[in-house]
Amino acid sequence: MVFTSIKPELCYRCKTFKHLCGLPYCPIKERLKVIVKTYTRVVSSRELASSSPPSGVVGEHGYPKVRVYVGVGAERSIDVKFLEDPPRWWERSLTLEDVIKLRSEMINIINEGRYHVKDVDKLYSREISLIQVSDRPVDCEVRVDKVLDRNIMFDLKLLPLSMRVIGSIRVSTNPHIDHRIEKIIHDHDLKARDAIIELYRNGVDIYSIQRALSFGLLGTRRFRKIVPTRWAITAVDRTVTRYLREEVKKFSEVPEFELYQIEYMNNRFTVIVLPGDIKIRWIEFWYPRAGMEHRDNRPVLSLEIVEDLKGEVDTMDGGFEAARMGILESLYKRRRKGKIIMIREILPNYYVGVGNWHIREDMRRIFELRPIIKTSSPEELIRELSRVFNNSNILNVVIDRVRRELSQKSILELLW
Repeated sequence: MVFTSIKPELCYRCKTFKHLCGLPYCPIKERLKVIVKTYTRVVSSRELASSSPPSGVVGEHGYPKVRVYVGVGAERSIDVKFLEDPPRWWERSLTLEDVIKLRSEMINIINEGRYHVKDVDKLYSREISLIQVSDRPVDCEVRVDKVLDRNIMFDLKLLPLSMRVIGSIRVSTNPHIDHRIEKIIHDHDLKARDAIIELYRNGVDIYSIQRALSFGLLGTRRFRKIVPTRWAITAVDRTVTRYLREEVKKFSEVPEFELYQIEYMNNRFTVIVLPGDIKIRWIEFWYPRAGMEHRDNRPVLSLEIVEDLKGEVDTMDGGFEAARMGILESLYKRRRKGKIIMIREILPNYYVGVGNWHIREDMRRIFELRPIIKTSSPEELIRELSRVFNNSNILNVVIDRVRRELSQKSILELLW
C-alpha cells in the first residue's frame, strides 16, 4: 500500500489560506472549527447527557488486553443515528469533509483500564456491548475525568475516531435489540461464522454484525471473545464473501461484456464484468498531487490482488475485502456470475482515509447504475476502455489484465 502525506513545511508556509498542498480548502482549518466547539462543550461540563448512535471501537494495541471505546454525540442531536450511518451517508452523497465534520462532533469514552479479550461478561453486564447492537440510539450519562487528546484519528479501514476521553458511561435507556440478533445472543449457540451468515441471510445490517462480533456477542458461549474492530470488519466481510461466492457459483454467466464506473469520496471505481466462472481481480492506483513526495506525476500501481480457483488470496487488504463482499452481493441480487476486474483510482483530493465503508457501499450498488457499455465484442470493450482511461499508465495495465482473463479458459472448457 502506498501512502502520501502533505509536507509539514508547506503547512507552515501556507498559514491555512494559500492552498500550497493543491487542495481547494484547508482540511486542518475545517477540522479544527468543529473540534474546538466539541472540546469547549466537554470541558465546560464534565457531566454530559448524550446518546450513542450506536458507535464503538475495540482497539488492537496491547492485545489480548485492549481498549474499548464507546462513541456518543457531544450534544443531543435530533438525528444522532446519522453520526454513524454509512448507507445513509452514501445515499446522501456526503463528502470527505462532511464525514470528518460528523465524526468531529462525537467523543469516545474509555475507562482507565483495559479489558482482556475474554472479559465478555464485563462488557455485557455494563450494557456496553448491548449498546453496539441497539437498532435505536441509546441515551447515556457520561462523566469526563480527563481529555486524552483533541485530535481526530484516521485509519484506512475504520471510521475516523474523534476526541478521546477517560471517564465513565451509564446507560439511562434500555438498548432496543433486534429480535434476530437477540436470538443469536441468547437462544442459539452457534459458531461465529454460522452466526454471521444467519444474521446476514436474515437481513441484519452488516455494520451491526461487525459491532456484534467486535464486542463479543457472537460465537459459542464458552468461546466468545472481544475482537479488535479492524479484525472484526475484515472477518465479517470475508465470511459473508465465502457464503455469497458459493451461492453465486450456482447462477448463469453474464451473456455479455459489461463496463461500469462510479466516483465517490475522491475515489473512482471501474468494474469490468466478463462472461465466465466467478473470479475477482483488484487493481489499485494512487495519484500524486501538488505538495506530495513523488518521483513523477503518473499514477502508481500500488496493489493488485487476484483470487485463485477457490476464491482464496495471499494478500490481506481491507479495501479489497470490502469491495469483494459488495460486488458479490450485487451479483447475487442479479442472479448472475462472471469474471470481475475492479480498478480503484485513488484521486489527488483523497487526502485522508475515512474507512472502507464507501468502497463496500459503491460495490453493493454498482449494477444499479447504467452501464457504460454492454457488448459481445472484446474489441469494442477494449476500445471503450481506451476512452474511459485517458491515462496510458492505467490503460496499458487494464487492457493487459482483460486480455489475460479472456485468454484463460475455465476448467470445464479444458475438460471438454
